[in-house]
Amino acid sequence: MAGDLMELFLADSARHLFRNIRKYGFKIGRYESYSFADGERGYRLREDVRGKSVVLIASVLPDPESLFEILAFHHLACENGARNTVFFVPYLGYARQDRPVRPGEGSIGRMVIETLQRMNPSKLILFDVHSDLIRKTFRPFVTEWSALPLISNRLAKRPPDVIVSPDAGFVSRAGKLQKLLKPKPSLAVIEKVRPKPNVAIARKLHGDVRGKNVLILDEIIDTDGTLPEAVRLVSQNGASSIRLAATHGIFSGEARDHLNRLPIKEVLITNTLPQVRSPKIRILDITPLVAEALFAI
Repeated sequence: MAGDLMELFLADSARHLFRNIRKYGFKIGRYESYSFADGERGYRLREDVRGKSVVLIASVLPDPESLFEILAFHHLACENGARNTVFFVPYLGYARQDRPVRPGEGSIGRMVIETLQRMNPSKLILFDVHSDLIRKTFRPFVTEWSALPLISNRLAKRPPDVIVSPDAGFVSRAGKLQKLLKPKPSLAVIEKVRPKPNVAIARKLHGDVRGKNVLILDEIIDTDGTLPEAVRLVSQNGASSIRLAATHGIFSGEARDHLNRLPIKEVLITNTLPQVRSPKIRILDITPLVAEALFAI
């Protein structure tokens, strides 16, 4: 991959990856971001992108400005003569809003992915999207990468006896991790209900965890509602030890502190989002996967 054919930029939502990406020899392009007196945002590329592929690593965060920044970068690249644009999105926010739950609501997550796809980049690379409904909208230029190889590498020396899916909808994800581990763990699944957003009630565990080393696998750790319920149920069913693993660590409110007080050995989480080190949290670096994607462009 020749440097004169590509310009790589990191949006504010991905600046925490700067040092690790530089270690792979990639030059990070310069740009300016500023505000006008009335609050409007302005952007200026400080690299010549004419005839080049412009690659932007940027997440869609809860703050809508992060999505606007991606849209602005795409327009700046095209207007300044870029050959094409490539977007690597470590975290696709709003994916949990993939369907209306109550009358009057809408599929905001589908709106977000449709907005990104309407820009028609040459590639749109996403990372462990939290919705099968959104996956069904993917166009041919969309690729989804996964953190499961990173998680399996971390678990290789001490693989779990059982992988627990905290929801029936994520059994397939647990099965994919199961295939990456040796010896092959068994699978269990938690039956739960969601009476309202960010609230989950674990009703029943399907599978045997008694005396076993257990890994509870999810895609997102956000509030301290879903996983504590899963930990409680697994613990009540006699698990010998419990670990948690997920791709995206949001940790809203006091979720980190609450997780540290649970009877768990460790939490494996990637740095798709900026992470604060905590006693039980082990951070897995996605940069090797990002570099692999960049070398493939």
